[in-house]
Amino acid sequence: MRLTRDHVLTAALDLLDEVGLDGLTMRRLATALGVKNGATYWHFPSKQALLEAMAEAMLAGLTEDLDTRPPWHERAAELARRLRRALLSRRDGARVFSGVFFPLPNALAYGETMAGLLREAGLSGRDALWAVDTLNYFVVGHVIEEQLAAGLPDGGAEATERLTAALDPVRHPNLVAAADDLTAPHPEQHFEHGLRLILDGVRLTAGCR
Repeated sequence: MRLTRDHVLTAALDLLDEVGLDGLTMRRLATALGVKNGATYWHFPSKQALLEAMAEAMLAGLTEDLDTRPPWHERAAELARRLRRALLSRRDGARVFSGVFFPLPNALAYGETMAGLLREAGLSGRDALWAVDTLNYFVVGHVIEEQLAAGLPDGGAEATERLTAALDPVRHPNLVAAADDLTAPHPEQHFEHGLRLILDGVRLTAGCR
């Protein structure tokens, strides 16, 4: 079978799910494809180029069929949720996304759509782009934490025990008061809370509707 770019990309994403980002190498990918080491470079000249394509693939369809009827903040929230789901769909997806710069069609479509929604809110061009960055940093950081917690062999029990033991009621009264909500993995509501804070900040900044 003739090796194609799509074959390499699909195999790379499957291998990512199997071994994680740290275990993904071009040599291991060639082995998974059953080809000689170096054959994949015909389609991706470097591992960085491959990672860019993998990140781009995760964003496929992200902006499609976005309902135009709800107000801007509901559409922006939905788009951020879609990004989160896309990154969660692959092991270490957020780490792959955050480690590459890829001005490719899917990524640009996401950025353009989100920037347009924030311009609709009343932000200037610069402020809208910077707000897109803020949203991206939040989504990516949250997913990295989610995926790290999901990979802990004991479900995070040891980390929770260490944190609980370190809290002192006198020095850390606020942390102790909310200790049950302090440790990962955080529930869906945790993501929604942060997303709402950012979008509420956009509304206040823009003095928008």
